[in-house]
Amino acid sequence: GDLGAARDAFARAALFNPSDDRIAYDLARAHEALGDTLPAIGAYCRYLTLAPAGTDAPDVRTRLTSLVPSDARRRADDAMIAFNLGLDFLDNRNDAAAVRAFDEVVRLSPAAPEGHFNRGLALSVVGRRTEALADLEVYRASAPTVEERVATARAIDVLRRPVFSPGAALTRGILPGFGQVYTERPIRGVIVFGAVAGAVGAALMRQTTERIVDYVDPNGVPAPYIEVLTERKYLTLGLASAAGITALAAIEAVSYARRSQQGASILARPQSGAVGGASRELSLRPMVSPQGSAGLHIAFRF
Repeated sequence: GDLGAARDAFARAALFNPSDDRIAYDLARAHEALGDTLPAIGAYCRYLTLAPAGTDAPDVRTRLTSLVPSDARRRADDAMIAFNLGLDFLDNRNDAAAVRAFDEVVRLSPAAPEGHFNRGLALSVVGRRTEALADLEVYRASAPTVEERVATARAIDVLRRPVFSPGAALTRGILPGFGQVYTERPIRGVIVFGAVAGAVGAALMRQTTERIVDYVDPNGVPAPYIEVLTERKYLTLGLASAAGITALAAIEAVSYARRSQQGASILARPQSGAVGGASRELSLRPMVSPQGSAGLHIAFRF
């Protein structure tokens, strides 16, 4: 019944025989009975390191879960609530609120890569590309599978280059060269505008010609005179050329915008089932340093 003496005895035994998993287990139980939470966690972790598949391993993992500090559990619960809220906001197109929700996830659980991934997607939706890139880079460095790292790399590549809307390119392309300006090619836009302006100028250009008209007055006396003719000789050709150049430039801008969106599906508005979900897992992993000190790594998985 002397728990203190038992603890001290087990501690001395562990010094003499540090590789005995039974001693580590008994020492942990003594610490736990005395309410020494951190030493108990360390001793339980040592047991799992020595005997991860031991007879008492399931009991040890259950006890470790109950010994996790309440503030850590509370932070994990709050992070999960914020995570699910962020997904709901994205589903309902409340993008700014989704960014704020994932901000809270990252604050509460900075080591959870899912928080960074979903915040990166939310930031990309609202156009904050630089911040989205930073978050996706964090996720790529810690993504659990090669496939996810490759997919994230594609998303990063898309964010690093401009992505344009074909509809917006077509609408702006109604004005000569503005489709090229929208797709960030102003020099080409100026060239298109100049070509259309030149065609319109040619269409409106007037040409004056003179001809001698033979005329005989009522008295029978010849009285020729000069007739001046003014015409727009290239009106039809110029206007047709201007319309054709404008149409071709608009089509080219739309095609360019479509090409810019190749691979951009990775940045589509994420659905709540895509990354994260209703399930959660609190994992505990023992850690023992080369100097022999033991600790517990707590990981919260979305």
